[in-house]
Amino acid sequence: MARYTLRRTGAAIIVLLILSFVAFMLINLAPGNALLAQIATSGSIGAATNSEQLALFEKELGLDRPVLERYGDWLWNALQGDLGKSLVNRDSVAKRIGQRLPTSIELLVIGSIVAGLAVPLGVMSAVRHGGKLDYSSRVFAILGLAIPNFFIGIIVILIFSRWFNLSLPTVPPAEIWEDPVVNLQKVIAPGLVLGVALIATVMRMARSSSLEVLNEDYVRTARAKGLRERVIVMRHVVRNSMIPIITIYGNQFAFFLGGAVIIEQLFLVPGIGEMTITAINQRDYPLVMGATFVLGTVVVFTNLVVDLSYGLIDPRIRYG
Repeated sequence: MARYTLRRTGAAIIVLLILSFVAFMLINLAPGNALLAQIATSGSIGAATNSEQLALFEKELGLDRPVLERYGDWLWNALQGDLGKSLVNRDSVAKRIGQRLPTSIELLVIGSIVAGLAVPLGVMSAVRHGGKLDYSSRVFAILGLAIPNFFIGIIVILIFSRWFNLSLPTVPPAEIWEDPVVNLQKVIAPGLVLGVALIATVMRMARSSSLEVLNEDYVRTARAKGLRERVIVMRHVVRNSMIPIITIYGNQFAFFLGGAVIIEQLFLVPGIGEMTITAINQRDYPLVMGATFVLGTVVVFTNLVVDLSYGLIDPRIRYG
Protein backbone atom coordinates (compact mmCIF):
# COMPACT_ATOMS: atom_id res chain seq x y z
CA MET A 1 0.00 0.00 0.00
CA ALA A 2 2.80 2.42 0.87
CA ARG A 3 4.65 1.74 -2.39
CA TYR A 4 1.45 2.16 -4.40
CA THR A 5 0.70 5.45 -2.62
CA LEU A 6 4.17 6.75 -3.42
CA ARG A 7 3.83 5.74 -7.09
CA ARG A 8 0.42 7.38 -7.40
CA THR A 9 1.66 10.51 -5.65
CA GLY A 10 4.63 10.70 -8.02
CA ALA A 11 2.31 10.29 -11.01
CA ALA A 12 0.07 13.05 -9.64
CA ILE A 13 3.04 15.41 -9.38
CA ILE A 14 4.01 14.66 -12.99
CA VAL A 15 0.44 15.36 -14.11
CA LEU A 16 0.49 18.72 -12.31
CA LEU A 17 3.79 19.64 -13.97
CA ILE A 18 2.40 18.80 -17.41
CA LEU A 19 -0.77 20.72 -16.59
CA SER A 20 1.16 23.82 -15.55
CA PHE A 21 3.34 23.70 -18.69
CA VAL A 22 0.42 23.28 -21.11
CA ALA A 23 -1.63 25.96 -19.34
CA PHE A 24 1.29 28.41 -19.36
CA MET A 25 1.91 27.90 -23.08
CA LEU A 26 -1.76 28.22 -24.01
CA ILE A 27 -2.15 31.40 -21.99
CA ASN A 28 0.86 32.98 -23.65
CA LEU A 29 -0.39 31.98 -27.11
CA ALA A 30 -3.51 34.10 -26.60
CA PRO A 31 -3.36 37.35 -28.60
CA GLY A 32 -2.77 40.65 -26.81
CA ASN A 33 -1.53 41.33 -23.30
CA ALA A 34 -2.69 42.88 -20.06
CA LEU A 35 -2.05 46.44 -21.23
CA LEU A 36 -4.05 46.05 -24.45
CA ALA A 37 -6.88 44.40 -22.52
CA GLN A 38 -7.02 47.32 -20.06
CA ILE A 39 -6.93 49.85 -22.89
CA ALA A 40 -9.74 48.04 -24.71
CA THR A 41 -11.80 47.90 -21.51
CA SER A 42 -11.32 51.60 -20.79
CA GLY A 43 -12.19 52.54 -24.36
CA SER A 44 -9.03 54.59 -24.85
CA ILE A 45 -7.68 52.66 -27.84
CA GLY A 46 -5.34 54.82 -29.88
CA ALA A 47 -4.25 56.98 -26.99
CA ALA A 48 -1.67 54.66 -25.46
CA THR A 49 -0.92 51.90 -27.92
CA ASN A 50 2.35 53.07 -29.42
CA SER A 51 5.18 50.55 -29.61
CA GLU A 52 7.42 52.34 -27.09
CA GLN A 53 4.84 52.21 -24.32
CA LEU A 54 4.07 48.56 -25.04
CA ALA A 55 7.76 47.67 -25.05
CA LEU A 56 8.30 49.49 -21.74
CA PHE A 57 5.32 47.75 -20.18
CA GLU A 58 6.49 44.33 -21.34
CA LYS A 59 9.98 44.96 -20.03
CA GLU A 60 8.72 46.03 -16.60
CA LEU A 61 6.66 42.85 -16.29
CA GLY A 62 9.28 40.58 -17.82
CA LEU A 63 7.06 39.71 -20.80
CA ASP A 64 9.89 40.44 -23.24
CA ARG A 65 11.82 37.33 -22.12
CA PRO A 66 11.49 33.91 -23.82
CA VAL A 67 8.38 32.01 -22.77
CA LEU A 68 10.34 28.96 -21.54
CA GLU A 69 12.47 31.16 -19.31
CA ARG A 70 9.37 32.78 -17.85
CA TYR A 71 7.81 29.37 -17.26
CA GLY A 72 10.92 28.21 -15.45
CA ASP A 73 10.83 31.26 -13.18
CA TRP A 74 7.11 30.76 -12.50
CA LEU A 75 7.57 27.08 -11.67
CA TRP A 76 10.51 27.75 -9.36
CA ASN A 77 8.56 30.42 -7.50
CA ALA A 78 5.42 28.24 -7.37
CA LEU A 79 7.38 25.41 -5.75
CA GLN A 80 8.30 27.89 -3.03
CA GLY A 81 4.66 28.93 -2.54
CA ASP A 82 4.87 32.16 -4.54
CA LEU A 83 2.31 32.29 -7.37
CA GLY A 84 3.36 35.78 -8.39
CA LYS A 85 1.45 39.07 -8.54
CA SER A 86 -1.48 40.15 -10.64
CA LEU A 87 -0.55 42.18 -13.72
CA VAL A 88 -3.65 44.34 -13.34
CA ASN A 89 -3.55 45.54 -9.73
CA ARG A 90 -0.23 44.01 -8.50
CA ASP A 91 -1.98 42.10 -5.70
CA SER A 92 -0.61 38.75 -4.57
CA VAL A 93 -2.13 35.91 -6.60
CA ALA A 94 -2.15 33.61 -3.57
CA LYS A 95 -4.01 36.27 -1.58
CA ARG A 96 -6.61 36.75 -4.33
CA ILE A 97 -7.19 33.02 -4.61
CA GLY A 98 -7.41 32.70 -0.83
CA GLN A 99 -10.15 35.33 -0.78
CA ARG A 100 -12.21 33.62 -3.48
CA LEU A 101 -11.60 29.95 -2.73
CA PRO A 102 -13.90 29.64 0.36
CA THR A 103 -16.94 30.69 -1.70
CA SER A 104 -16.15 28.11 -4.39
CA ILE A 105 -15.68 25.47 -1.70
CA GLU A 106 -19.14 26.31 -0.36
CA LEU A 107 -20.63 25.69 -3.81
CA LEU A 108 -18.78 22.39 -4.13
CA VAL A 109 -19.89 21.23 -0.68
CA ILE A 110 -23.55 22.06 -1.39
CA GLY A 111 -23.37 20.42 -4.80
CA SER A 112 -21.65 17.34 -3.38
CA ILE A 113 -24.32 16.93 -0.71
CA VAL A 114 -27.05 17.15 -3.35
CA ALA A 115 -25.19 14.70 -5.60
CA GLY A 116 -24.82 12.34 -2.65
CA LEU A 117 -28.61 11.92 -2.63
CA ALA A 118 -28.25 10.13 -5.97
CA VAL A 119 -26.72 7.05 -4.31
CA PRO A 120 -29.77 5.97 -2.22
CA LEU A 121 -32.09 6.95 -5.08
CA GLY A 122 -30.12 4.82 -7.52
CA VAL A 123 -30.01 1.86 -5.12
CA MET A 124 -33.75 2.05 -4.43
CA SER A 125 -34.41 2.30 -8.16
CA ALA A 126 -32.47 -0.92 -8.69
CA VAL A 127 -34.15 -2.71 -5.77
CA ARG A 128 -37.59 -1.75 -7.10
CA HIS A 129 -36.64 -2.44 -10.70
CA GLY A 130 -39.56 -1.85 -13.06
CA GLY A 131 -41.62 0.07 -10.51
CA LYS A 132 -42.82 3.66 -10.47
CA LEU A 133 -39.78 4.86 -8.52
CA ASP A 134 -37.48 3.22 -11.06
CA TYR A 135 -39.16 4.85 -14.05
CA SER A 136 -39.36 8.24 -12.32
CA SER A 137 -35.69 8.23 -11.37
CA ARG A 138 -34.65 7.16 -14.88
CA VAL A 139 -36.63 10.00 -16.43
CA PHE A 140 -35.08 12.46 -13.99
CA ALA A 141 -31.59 11.12 -14.76
CA ILE A 142 -32.09 11.42 -18.52
CA LEU A 143 -33.36 14.99 -18.16
CA GLY A 144 -30.43 15.83 -15.91
CA LEU A 145 -27.96 14.54 -18.50
CA ALA A 146 -29.71 16.25 -21.41
CA ILE A 147 -30.23 19.73 -19.93
CA PRO A 148 -27.06 21.88 -19.51
CA ASN A 149 -26.49 23.26 -16.02
CA PHE A 150 -26.35 26.86 -17.28
CA PHE A 151 -29.87 26.43 -18.70
CA ILE A 152 -31.09 25.12 -15.34
CA GLY A 153 -29.39 28.11 -13.71
CA ILE A 154 -31.22 30.54 -16.00
CA ILE A 155 -34.55 28.86 -15.20
CA VAL A 156 -33.83 29.09 -11.46
CA ILE A 157 -33.00 32.80 -11.78
CA LEU A 158 -36.23 33.44 -13.69
CA ILE A 159 -38.33 31.51 -11.15
CA PHE A 160 -36.92 33.41 -8.18
CA SER A 161 -37.28 36.71 -10.01
CA ARG A 162 -40.86 36.07 -11.13
CA TRP A 163 -42.33 34.25 -8.15
CA PHE A 164 -40.32 35.59 -5.22
CA ASN A 165 -39.29 39.01 -6.60
CA LEU A 166 -35.66 38.16 -5.81
CA SER A 167 -32.83 38.70 -8.26
CA LEU A 168 -30.27 36.10 -7.24
CA PRO A 169 -27.32 37.59 -9.21
CA THR A 170 -27.76 40.96 -7.50
CA VAL A 171 -27.79 39.54 -3.95
CA PRO A 172 -24.74 41.12 -2.27
CA PRO A 173 -22.00 38.63 -1.38
CA ALA A 174 -21.21 38.09 2.29
CA GLU A 175 -18.89 35.85 4.25
CA ILE A 176 -20.65 32.99 6.02
CA TRP A 177 -19.23 33.98 9.42
CA GLU A 178 -20.33 37.61 8.96
CA ASP A 179 -23.89 37.16 7.62
CA PRO A 180 -24.91 33.49 7.21
CA VAL A 181 -28.38 34.33 5.88
CA VAL A 182 -27.16 36.55 3.04
CA ASN A 183 -24.33 34.13 2.33
CA LEU A 184 -26.74 31.21 1.91
CA GLN A 185 -29.02 33.33 -0.28
CA LYS A 186 -26.05 33.88 -2.56
CA VAL A 187 -24.66 30.33 -2.75
CA ILE A 188 -27.56 27.94 -2.10
CA ALA A 189 -29.18 28.24 -5.54
CA PRO A 190 -25.99 27.90 -7.61
CA GLY A 191 -24.86 25.05 -5.33
CA LEU A 192 -28.13 23.18 -5.96
CA VAL A 193 -27.79 23.74 -9.71
CA LEU A 194 -24.29 22.25 -9.61
CA GLY A 195 -25.57 19.25 -7.68
CA VAL A 196 -28.38 18.59 -10.16
CA ALA A 197 -25.80 18.48 -12.97
CA LEU A 198 -23.97 15.64 -11.20
CA ILE A 199 -26.84 13.80 -9.55
CA ALA A 200 -28.07 12.33 -12.85
CA THR A 201 -24.74 10.69 -13.67
CA VAL A 202 -24.24 9.30 -10.16
CA MET A 203 -27.83 8.03 -10.02
CA ARG A 204 -27.51 6.08 -13.26
CA MET A 205 -24.23 4.55 -12.15
CA ALA A 206 -25.67 3.65 -8.72
CA ARG A 207 -28.65 1.99 -10.37
CA SER A 208 -26.68 -0.04 -12.91
CA SER A 209 -24.05 -1.07 -10.35
CA SER A 210 -26.70 -2.11 -7.82
CA LEU A 211 -28.57 -4.13 -10.47
CA GLU A 212 -25.37 -6.01 -11.24
CA VAL A 213 -24.77 -6.80 -7.56
CA LEU A 214 -28.39 -7.90 -7.03
CA ASN A 215 -27.87 -10.66 -9.59
CA GLU A 216 -24.77 -12.05 -7.84
CA ASP A 217 -24.86 -15.50 -6.23
CA TYR A 218 -24.07 -14.24 -2.73
CA VAL A 219 -27.17 -12.03 -2.79
CA ARG A 220 -29.36 -14.97 -3.78
CA THR A 221 -27.70 -17.01 -1.03
CA ALA A 222 -28.43 -14.28 1.53
CA ARG A 223 -32.09 -14.28 0.50
CA ALA A 224 -32.21 -18.09 0.70
CA LYS A 225 -30.91 -17.84 4.28
CA GLY A 226 -33.91 -15.66 5.12
CA LEU A 227 -32.12 -12.34 5.67
CA ARG A 228 -34.33 -9.29 5.52
CA GLU A 229 -34.21 -7.25 2.33
CA ARG A 230 -32.97 -4.17 4.20
CA VAL A 231 -30.02 -6.11 5.61
CA ILE A 232 -29.19 -7.52 2.18
CA VAL A 233 -29.28 -4.10 0.55
CA MET A 234 -27.21 -2.33 3.21
CA ARG A 235 -24.69 -5.10 3.90
CA HIS A 236 -24.17 -6.55 0.44
CA VAL A 237 -25.60 -4.37 -2.31
CA VAL A 238 -24.53 -0.89 -1.22
CA ARG A 239 -20.99 -1.73 -0.19
CA ASN A 240 -20.21 -3.88 -3.23
CA SER A 241 -21.58 -1.28 -5.65
CA MET A 242 -19.69 1.67 -4.20
CA ILE A 243 -16.43 1.30 -6.18
CA PRO A 244 -17.86 2.23 -9.61
CA ILE A 245 -19.96 4.96 -7.98
CA ILE A 246 -16.93 6.53 -6.31
CA THR A 247 -14.96 6.15 -9.55
CA ILE A 248 -17.53 8.03 -11.63
CA TYR A 249 -17.85 10.64 -8.89
CA GLY A 250 -14.10 11.27 -8.91
CA ASN A 251 -13.99 11.39 -12.71
CA GLN A 252 -16.88 13.85 -12.81
CA PHE A 253 -15.23 16.18 -10.30
CA ALA A 254 -13.29 17.95 -13.05
CA PHE A 255 -16.54 18.64 -14.89
CA PHE A 256 -17.98 19.73 -11.54
CA LEU A 257 -15.34 22.45 -11.27
CA GLY A 258 -15.84 23.42 -14.90
CA GLY A 259 -19.55 23.82 -14.27
CA ALA A 260 -18.77 25.91 -11.20
CA VAL A 261 -16.93 28.42 -13.40
CA ILE A 262 -20.03 28.89 -15.58
CA ILE A 263 -22.47 28.96 -12.67
CA GLU A 264 -20.39 31.49 -10.73
CA GLN A 265 -20.40 33.76 -13.76
CA LEU A 266 -24.15 33.30 -14.23
CA PHE A 267 -25.08 33.99 -10.60
CA LEU A 268 -22.30 36.57 -10.11
CA VAL A 269 -20.86 34.53 -7.24
CA PRO A 270 -17.43 35.90 -6.22
CA GLY A 271 -15.66 32.57 -6.43
CA ILE A 272 -12.45 31.41 -8.04
CA GLY A 273 -14.25 30.57 -11.30
CA GLU A 274 -15.64 34.08 -11.77
CA MET A 275 -12.22 35.48 -10.91
CA THR A 276 -10.57 33.25 -13.53
CA ILE A 277 -12.94 34.38 -16.29
CA THR A 278 -12.21 38.02 -15.45
CA ALA A 279 -8.46 37.33 -15.38
CA ILE A 280 -8.63 35.69 -18.82
CA ASN A 281 -10.42 38.68 -20.29
CA GLN A 282 -7.79 40.97 -18.76
CA ARG A 283 -4.89 38.74 -19.93
CA ASP A 284 -3.75 38.56 -16.32
CA TYR A 285 -1.38 35.62 -16.85
CA PRO A 286 -0.16 35.08 -13.26
CA LEU A 287 -3.71 35.07 -11.89
CA VAL A 288 -4.93 32.66 -14.57
CA MET A 289 -1.97 30.37 -13.96
CA GLY A 290 -2.48 30.43 -10.19
CA ALA A 291 -6.19 29.61 -10.46
CA THR A 292 -5.54 26.86 -13.03
CA PHE A 293 -2.85 25.31 -10.87
CA VAL A 294 -5.03 25.36 -7.75
CA LEU A 295 -8.05 23.86 -9.53
CA GLY A 296 -5.85 21.26 -11.20
CA THR A 297 -4.37 20.30 -7.84
CA VAL A 298 -7.86 19.81 -6.41
CA VAL A 299 -8.85 17.52 -9.29
CA VAL A 300 -5.64 15.46 -9.17
CA PHE A 301 -5.79 15.13 -5.38
CA THR A 302 -9.45 14.04 -5.56
CA ASN A 303 -8.65 11.29 -8.04
CA LEU A 304 -5.70 10.19 -5.88
CA VAL A 305 -7.99 9.88 -2.85
CA VAL A 306 -10.49 7.90 -4.94
CA ASP A 307 -7.79 5.45 -6.03
CA LEU A 308 -6.56 4.94 -2.48
CA SER A 309 -10.08 4.46 -1.13
CA TYR A 310 -10.70 1.27 -3.12
CA GLY A 311 -8.80 -0.86 -0.63
CA LEU A 312 -10.81 0.53 2.27
CA ILE A 313 -14.14 -0.14 0.58
CA ASP A 314 -13.33 -3.63 -0.71
CA PRO A 315 -10.82 -5.63 1.41
CA ARG A 316 -10.33 -8.03 -1.53
CA ILE A 317 -8.38 -5.32 -3.38
CA ARG A 318 -4.67 -5.52 -2.73
CA TYR A 319 -2.11 -3.06 -4.02
CA GLY A 320 1.17 -4.41 -5.33
